[in-house]
Order: sequence, then structure tokens, then C-alpha cells
Amino acid sequence: MTILLVSDSDRGALACRLLAEGLERAGQSCLTVGQGCSDGWESPLPPETPLIPMGLMDLLGTELLRNAKAVGVFVESSDALKRFATAHRALAGSQGHRAAPIFSGPLKASLGDELMQQLSERLCCDLLLLPGERQCQEVKAMTRFWPKTIAAPHVLAMGLWFMPERPPRGCLNAGSPKPPHTLLALVQETVPTQPGGKAQLLRQLISWAEASPQWSVVVHCDEAWPSGQPWTSKICSSEWVFPQNLVFGAQGQLLTQLATCSACLTVSSAWSLTAMAWGRPTLVIGDYGIHTDQGTTSMFGCGAMHRLQSIRALDQLLELPRPDQAWLGSMGWGIPDGALRLAQALESSP
Repeated sequence: MTILLVSDSDRGALACRLLAEGLERAGQSCLTVGQGCSDGWESPLPPETPLIPMGLMDLLGTELLRNAKAVGVFVESSDALKRFATAHRALAGSQGHRAAPIFSGPLKASLGDELMQQLSERLCCDLLLLPGERQCQEVKAMTRFWPKTIAAPHVLAMGLWFMPERPPRGCLNAGSPKPPHTLLALVQETVPTQPGGKAQLLRQLISWAEASPQWSVVVHCDEAWPSGQPWTSKICSSEWVFPQNLVFGAQGQLLTQLATCSACLTVSSAWSLTAMAWGRPTLVIGDYGIHTDQGTTSMFGCGAMHRLQSIRALDQLLELPRPDQAWLGSMGWGIPDGALRLAQALESSP
């Protein structure tokens, strides 16, 4: 029997492909279902084409779903997931056969209110995938005093299964970064949340580029963005004068940039964990504090948070201390066999 992995976004399609590869190494048969990046959007990730070009609700009533061993659903809409789960179980019951178990989980290592929001949207699932033991501990603490009428969710620590374990082939740089150096600035759509926060960050990047002409500065959106709309869409481009060594990242190049950069900077991008895991010096901007709306809650204790004013020249980035390895491990990097864990959990499910 086959495990179906369903997505409806570029990030989900990449995660499903990576999970399918891991499950197949563990002896499971898998099929990826869905679409990659929507039309009219540009993705920072390499293009992914699921094997079965079908939407989530289109699976209902098909032989593909009827014969599935389990269904992993990684779609953007929590309402779509709930509708699918309800309809799938009702249809299976009406036809007299067992519904395939449904599993899902957030595609980032969240903590605090953000984690609980992501999990509350997926309580309709039979199994919830979490990155690390730290997330499992938070879920256990949060659900400890739930009424007995509400079943605690079944959770499984899977590691950072939704991101590539290694850099793309041919991009691995051994040892310390060597010149010419590149700073990769992972910028986000809604962070920083303060009015003028994006402009302030961009001015800082321009200042660093001018002060360190031997460096290249690449500003790259960490999520898909509308075609033709730059990160600074609300700012008139004529107001800005960019030095020649500052450029904006191209579509599909994020993983390559992460692999080849000399250092990485962000407020709270989930891809900063990839940079850390791949050994890139990483600066998490601490100027905005530890707040849910900034996405920095999960960065508490990482050992990589610094203020912008502490960096005057980009060469200082090469001297940043490594992130706390215990923190990185607890956030999922310490679990290398996530796909095998999932395969075993599905084998033992009733």
C-alpha cells in the first residue's frame, strides 16, 4: 500500500518530496500529490512537480485514496484539511472500510503561541508531526490539564524533515568561508512588523555593503511572493540608491544561496535553521525582541541573536559564535531518522 503526501504550495511540495525520499529509504511506497507554486507567484525554492497533479478534495472517492496506507496533508488552509478529514472518514465509513490515517504538522520549528496555533488547526489528524523534543515537551505541558473529554493529540518528533539535510550537490564549502564573501539576508513578508521596519533593515544592509565593498550582499525573500512585486513594494524604488555589491535574489535560488553564502542574517526566517545546520555563521537580529508577532519566540536560546549595531563591518560576521548546539538539537537537528520513525509509527497504528 502507498503513503500519499499532499501539498498545495512550493514549501509543501519540497517537504513532501523530501519526506517521500526518506520513507522510500525506509521501505515504504510513496506518491506526492498536488501542485507546487501557484500561477502568478515566484518561489525562492527550486521548482517541484508532484507525481500526481491533483487537489486535496479531488482525492475523495478515488481508488488512490481507498488503497492508501496513510495520507500526509501539508496544505495552507486548515479549513481544507478539516473538510477533507471529515469527508474522508465519512466516505470510508459509508463504504464499510477503514479510513486511511491522516498525519500533518507545521513545516517549521515553531514554539509558544505559534506552535499551539499550528497544532490546533490540525487536531483533526490522527498523528501530528513535530520537529524536535522541545516541541513535544511544549505540547505535553500545554495539554496536561485538558479535560478528559478532549483526547490529547498523538505527536511524533520527526526532526527537520521538511528541509534538505545537506546542501545541493557541488555547493558544499569545507571549513571556514573563503573570499569573495557573501552575506545572505533572509527577508520576510510581514517581519519586522514595526512601521518602517523593512526600510530600516534595507538601509542597514546598504550601509554595510558600502562599508564592505569586498563583500556581496544578497537580499532574498524567504517565501513565495507575487510575480513582479519586490520585497520593498511599498517603497518607491527611485528613493533608493543601491551599491553595486547589493543585489536581490532570483527565483529558485534560495537553497543555492544558503549553501554558498559566507554568512546569513534574518529576523526570524525558518530557513535560518538550515543555514545554522549547514554551518553558515548566522546572525538573528535581536533588535525586535522575543515576540510572537516577530516570529522570534522560537529563537530564544539559540545563541545567535545579536543587535545590528554590534556589526560595523561585515567581516565581523565571520567571527560570530556558533549557535548553541543543544538548542539546535532540541529543535529537531538531533533527530536524523525522522522518516523511519514515521514509518514505524504507521506500521504500529491500529
